Amino acid sequence: MDFKRPSFELLSIGNELLIGRIPNTNGQWLARQLTLLGGFCARMTVIRDDLEEISNAFREILRRSPRFLIASGGLGPTYDDLTLEGLSKALEIPLKLNSDAVSWVTQRYEDLYRRGLIRDPKLTPQRMKMALLPLGSKPLRNPIGAAPGVLLETGETRIICLPGVPEELKAIFEDSVKEMIVQEIGCLHFVESKFTVQGVGESSLAPVVEEAVRRYSPQVYIKTHPKGGSPNVTVEFHVTSQGRDREIIKNIVDEAVKYLKENAIRLGGKITDSD
Repeated sequence: MDFKRPSFELLSIGNELLIGRIPNTNGQWLARQLTLLGGFCARMTVIRDDLEEISNAFREILRRSPRFLIASGGLGPTYDDLTLEGLSKALEIPLKLNSDAVSWVTQRYEDLYRRGLIRDPKLTPQRMKMALLPLGSKPLRNPIGAAPGVLLETGETRIICLPGVPEELKAIFEDSVKEMIVQEIGCLHFVESKFTVQGVGESSLAPVVEEAVRRYSPQVYIKTHPKGGSPNVTVEFHVTSQGRDREIIKNIVDEAVKYLKENAIRLGGKITDSD
């Protein structure tokens, strides 16, 4: 490819992710959005709600200097919401009340009170905690919840912290983060094609894939996923590319897919398009 994609790292925080209680749908969703925007998700890390682990994870990721570090989870009012404290510790900067964040949190609880959803709109210490941000950071408005997101730049990295509630994470991403990423990346297009081959195993298709990679890489990425064993051997192909010129990358993806399908048929495979 004739361009360098900005690198991203994702940090998912929450005990519930590591005890198998819930899947990491936030990480999956963010990775997909970043890919579609033209970003390169280099790594996804999942850690517990532990202050030392959180601060160590931030330090470790920042040593690799990704362009963006997006953390999710741990921004709420409870004792184990430790993300911003961990970030503060990692960067050795204090937490301070942010006036915009205080205003937004206040408005949120007053709105909940007016709607009869809570008995008291007063900013308790637990609620005020959501407005304590690392010094020098910028709050990102949460249009549907109380805890704001956070943006902080350090060195070459933009750190973005988002709530773990999926609807809130997505809302802040769409309202405040997406445009930031688009401005950084510029106009990139993502093209993908999926199809399945039935009746030929992955190991038999491997030489075909290797030749296709030799012909079309690095412009095209080809991935196979075995989906079923004997007697219904099925392999899914996922062919993708990114670039500035959509027509060019679509043509090369189409060419690679054509080569793969023709050779899979030659080996006795039956093709089903998945697009």
